[in-house]
Amino acid sequence: MTVLLSIQQLSLRFAGREILKQLDFSLAAGEVVSVLGSNGAGKSTLLKSILALHTGADQSGSIRIAGVDLAQSRQQALSQLAYVPEQPAVYGHLSAIENIRYFLSLGSISHTAAIDSCLSMAGLPEQAWHRPCAEYSKGMKQKVMLAFALAKQAKLLLLDEPNSGLDPQATEELNQLIIQCKARGMGVLVVTHDVLSAMAFSDRLLMLANGQLQPVAIDQSSLTLDSLKKLYQGQA
Repeated sequence: MTVLLSIQQLSLRFAGREILKQLDFSLAAGEVVSVLGSNGAGKSTLLKSILALHTGADQSGSIRIAGVDLAQSRQQALSQLAYVPEQPAVYGHLSAIENIRYFLSLGSISHTAAIDSCLSMAGLPEQAWHRPCAEYSKGMKQKVMLAFALAKQAKLLLLDEPNSGLDPQATEELNQLIIQCKARGMGVLVVTHDVLSAMAFSDRLLMLANGQLQPVAIDQSSLTLDSLKKLYQGQA
């Protein structure tokens, strides 16, 4: 089993508040893990720690991405992952192909896959490849970002609330793309409130509460609003 993300004893304190508390976590190649949690639980904080975006925070512990220590070799570690934020960050005046070419040019990436092939795998219609991304829906922009991850040959994929604002068809398409990434051997970490989608594509579900990640088991047949409330309140 190849471990693509290893977090050991991660603690983070910001503005006097301890958000993450000696958190341990690992994610393997070909595994999809979804992190649930109430607003303010620290889900975004966890992602920012993995992306080395925290400034002004008291952080301790270690993070390794594809075996590379983030603190010692930041650029090399981050070159192993791709991140899709809740609002996909593409340039509206550029086409899908132009966006991916530009993103690839920003990093020290020695090997890349063919962009058109990656756009096909991501499910973006060919007639849209050369249109300005300003004309795209959110789901189409996500496909551009996922195609970039494939072109970059990223080993680890981070998704922040990927299903928010998507209609049912776009949600199902995205769920299937996540499963395809898993099949290609990528490790996928998803932060989400969409429990039903998470159940559809995840190998593990974790709840972030009190600075720690805890496994949760959900029975889809008995999933109700009341059971979800209890889950997020730590009563299930």
